[in-house]
Amino acid sequence: MARLLATAPRVVGISFPDDGWVAACLRISGRVPVWACGEDPGLVERHLVRMGLPGLETQPPQAHVDSNLRLHGAEGSEMGALPPVDGPSVTILICTYNRAEMLPGAIESALAQSWPAEVLVVNDGSTDSTADLLDGRADIRVIHQENTGKPGALNRGLAEALGEAILVLDDDDRLLPGALQVLAPALFGHPERAVVHGDTIFVDAKTDEIVDYIPSLRLPGSMSRTSVLLQTPAYTGAMLIRTTSHREAGEYDARLVRGEDMDMFLRLSHVGEMVAMPYPTFLCGIHEGVRGSASDRVQLGTRDESKAFELKYLTPVFRERWQQLAPNVSRSESHAWAAGLFERGLVEEALEEAQHWEGPYSPSEVWIRQHLGLEATVHQPDEALVVVDEGDPGALEETLLIHAAGKAVWVNLEVPRDPLGHVRLYWNGQYGAREKLQHWIDHEGPVHLRLSADPDWAPPPLESLWMLPDLSAADAVLSVAAVLAWDAPDFRRQGIRVLRDPVVGVLWKIRTLLQGGRAAEAARCLPDLMKLQPKWPGAWRITAEVFRELGRAELAQPWEERLAGYSAA
Repeated sequence: MARLLATAPRVVGISFPDDGWVAACLRISGRVPVWACGEDPGLVERHLVRMGLPGLETQPPQAHVDSNLRLHGAEGSEMGALPPVDGPSVTILICTYNRAEMLPGAIESALAQSWPAEVLVVNDGSTDSTADLLDGRADIRVIHQENTGKPGALNRGLAEALGEAILVLDDDDRLLPGALQVLAPALFGHPERAVVHGDTIFVDAKTDEIVDYIPSLRLPGSMSRTSVLLQTPAYTGAMLIRTTSHREAGEYDARLVRGEDMDMFLRLSHVGEMVAMPYPTFLCGIHEGVRGSASDRVQLGTRDESKAFELKYLTPVFRERWQQLAPNVSRSESHAWAAGLFERGLVEEALEEAQHWEGPYSPSEVWIRQHLGLEATVHQPDEALVVVDEGDPGALEETLLIHAAGKAVWVNLEVPRDPLGHVRLYWNGQYGAREKLQHWIDHEGPVHLRLSADPDWAPPPLESLWMLPDLSAADAVLSVAAVLAWDAPDFRRQGIRVLRDPVVGVLWKIRTLLQGGRAAEAARCLPDLMKLQPKWPGAWRITAEVFRELGRAELAQPWEERLAGYSAA
């Protein structure tokens, strides 16, 4: 997606059956999506309406995008404006120090938002031409002050902000044109939320070339206090924060030359939920700049040097937060504190926190304790959880959070990513890629099948894996679901785009017809099923069911006998 948004012209045709995510991303970037596919565009239109974005248009496309997000045709990087919309005002806060050459890009991207917003710039004592650049502009609010460092400038802006929500935009970064149009409704429509955040695209500040695409942490809002201890939920410019929540969390800590944002995220998680919108909203510029106040500046060096510089400031403050916030927390949050302390160099404190709890331990606790070098009682569960991960980043974590307790964990990574990549997995288990489940899962006892694209989906367990067909993992799960009359999953997480095996479509057609009392029509689908899967016990089972529904017991009986013999063997 990052490459697409870097090269797409103004009008882009979508030439495959998109579920709405690609169209939404194009709209957020200021592009015009045009439907260039033979399938019904209704799903896409409904998705765009739900997101509050303009719908599809009908003008001739300048290029087409395929299902692999490859662009065919004219290239460009033209981002237009979205039509203005109404809503509660947002303050886009830009704190700047000696970045006159980069600042205009940040300001213009803030002014280009379609959602009502004031742009507030705090000039933190710049000695270059920043003041001249800002003075006389009637389209922004400007505050000039003596240099205090970034926390001081942020606190001044927080105190002066007029909007009902605040987005902190660094002076070397930019927003996509529809960023607030996606983030603001998701925040203002849910009073329990303190923060809503989007995805980040990293770009080279000199060349504008794409460096990386970093998804936000897409875990349930109820897990915010735990998850923020373990990893960064999102980058600052991708976060829209409710103003009352921001002020309740308190001022930025003036001691933190680096890491002031992570400290604020920690405190915000104790005010309200932090929830992701899985769309790119923010362009983060990468350059060899300097950090700190005028009196304490540092040139960023290697990763280790940068980390050491950050820990110099963050470690003592994090110890204080632990002492203030960690007493009497839940078992899972306590282990998250232990991991967070360890990552910030507070090893003794991490061990102290972790040793409050005795075994046996959950899979996530085992992971964390082993990370700390502690022994952990490995629970040998009777039941297994098999998750086919074909959802967006964070979907697997949400699925494990809901279903993994007390079970042996097996994860089929349909999504090609490192299990300890951008979104970490604090779960012991077996992880594989594109394996056929019945040849991979080694477990005796009940097996719970799950799809991460629908973390809430919870059909009953299988007593044995023999019912799984010899198909790819997701197709096998969907096929079994149709045969056993499980409720169909609702793919609410953005997933990978793959063509399903034809047998999946045939099976669900049969199941739908049976549920509608149309067994005769279902019977006419059986030859197609048998051509596709003649040796699969699941096909025998649903065939017998169809004949039973037709009142043809003599036709059902041979299939039932074959099934019983296979099961016994």
